[in-house]
Amino acid sequence: ISGVAITQTATVTVTAGGVSASQSTVTAAPTSITAGSGTSTITVTARDANGNPVSGVTVALSATGSGNTLTQPVSPTNASGVATGTLRSTVAGSKTISATAGGVALNQTASVTVTAGPVSASQSTVTASPTSITAGSGTSTITVTARDANGNTVSGATVVLAATGSGNTLTQPASPTNGSGVATGALSSTTPETKTVSATISGVAITQTATVTVTAPNQPPTANFTFSCSALSCNFTSTSSDPDGSIASYSWTFGDGGTSTAQNPSHSYAAAGSYTVSLRVTDNQGAQSTTTSKTVTVTAPNQPPVVNAGADETVVLGVLYTLTASFSDPDNGPWNYTIDWGDGSTSSGSRSSAGSFSATHTYLGILTQRTIRVTVTDSLGASGSDTKVITLVL
Repeated sequence: ISGVAITQTATVTVTAGGVSASQSTVTAAPTSITAGSGTSTITVTARDANGNPVSGVTVALSATGSGNTLTQPVSPTNASGVATGTLRSTVAGSKTISATAGGVALNQTASVTVTAGPVSASQSTVTASPTSITAGSGTSTITVTARDANGNTVSGATVVLAATGSGNTLTQPASPTNGSGVATGALSSTTPETKTVSATISGVAITQTATVTVTAPNQPPTANFTFSCSALSCNFTSTSSDPDGSIASYSWTFGDGGTSTAQNPSHSYAAAGSYTVSLRVTDNQGAQSTTTSKTVTVTAPNQPPVVNAGADETVVLGVLYTLTASFSDPDNGPWNYTIDWGDGSTSSGSRSSAGSFSATHTYLGILTQRTIRVTVTDSLGASGSDTKVITLVL
């Protein structure tokens, strides 16, 4: 005072202001952890608007995502304005950690990447689609999904496939597991049997296996048939067979433009002759046979003889009478004939050709009229007849 230094002094304590949302910080170390085993320490530093640390404030943490274990700070911020917690998680992914300090939501957040753990033999899977293929032509896609012990998919892992049995073509995955933990290969085989497909992922033998059934290729059916004909009509019976299934459909052609899809059809022809009948069949899996053909010969029905006994006549009683008759028949000779003279007597004979023939007879007794019947029978039993009336005179 007036140039004299005063011995006594005064002390002023400057305390930090309220928590600043923008000046306070949230950090994580490390920023990448392994699911189920790693731990990241979350450090929150509370500061006021001037950057001064704020002690004694309560910090609350929160994190995005699932499977998290978030340990809150056990005490308020220390003299350096710091409070720490921890984050663990069983679910892989990016986690964003935010904080409130003294009830103030801080602007800054921290990010922690949770990566999948090592491949788990029991959690990883091996599947096949389809599970049944045809030998020599079918292919099954083998899908391997790599997962850790917590079920997180593991990317970048090398997959090696193996399959039991013989005749296999096993295509290994072209690249490591993708972002979804998936790698695919393929199985085909020329040997019909049940195959077990297994996998190792990054050297870990996977517990699960896939089963693929390889079936023999469908064998085509064989077409065959028998037939029986009477005159112009024929009955056909399929004797077709299939070694590994059943006959599903039939396709017949009869050689005259007629067709049928029946198993055992009947067919009538319009005219006698030889016809080529063909059959092709299809089995229950769609395979077709080759066409089987046979020649069928049909004949016209037997025609009976047409007989002409001649015109009515006058015949002298007791005088030898000569009957001249004729017949025609287009088929089935030789022929037998019978003449009923109308007086209780008959005559018979045979003919090797159609046309006229004669027979003699002497009438005795009373004057009257007699009816003569001439009957001709062919070799197949068909017969025809005709009558004429004679008048007996002296």
